[in-house]
Amino acid sequence: MKKIFTLIFVAVTLMNLTACKQNKQDATVKGTTTVSPDPIPDSVLVDYPTAKKYVGNYASHAGFVDDKAGYPSVAKRPDTRCIWFSKERLKQMVTTLESEGGDGVRFYLITYDNQYNKTATKNCPDKQYWGYNTLLMVSTKDSIINKTAVHPDTLHQDYYTNEVVAAKRGSVKKPGFIVGATPSNRGELCPPPSACPPTGATLLAD
Repeated sequence: MKKIFTLIFVAVTLMNLTACKQNKQDATVKGTTTVSPDPIPDSVLVDYPTAKKYVGNYASHAGFVDDKAGYPSVAKRPDTRCIWFSKERLKQMVTTLESEGGDGVRFYLITYDNQYNKTATKNCPDKQYWGYNTLLMVSTKDSIINKTAVHPDTLHQDYYTNEVVAAKRGSVKKPGFIVGATPSNRGELCPPPSACPPTGATLLAD
């Protein structure tokens, strides 16, 4: 009987030691491979009812697309209310920013032309998006102005491939980017189509 108890004690001890070792290894792996992101501050969090209300407030500001844009026979087409970007596209931008010392992205609100010459225009959007609003994302870098001031001002300077800008700012040695949405029927821009909730835009649901 004493021998049995001894064997059980040894077995339990070995299991505990193995478990402890595994836990330490797991903790080490987690510590070296997982980076805990900074939490989003409460000051910028928006609850669902408020978000839905704000989205609704924008409807009148979004307005309508010019009748001459794309389809002259269709009047009063509601303008774009939301734009979606893929995770891959966002990761590419972050990778570029980190490799070039960028500090963020500036979002420009833009509108496609009402008319395009498809044979002469590079990257012409599909006709159904002519005249609609969308976004441009531009890489930025921290820049210091008024260096002699007690508290120097800083700004987030756009930087991208542009001969004029590069000539004026010799410090610009990297290309940066100007990235637009890729409108398609999968819901990158909405409208179009006329109904956005089926594309996944839940805050536009009635």
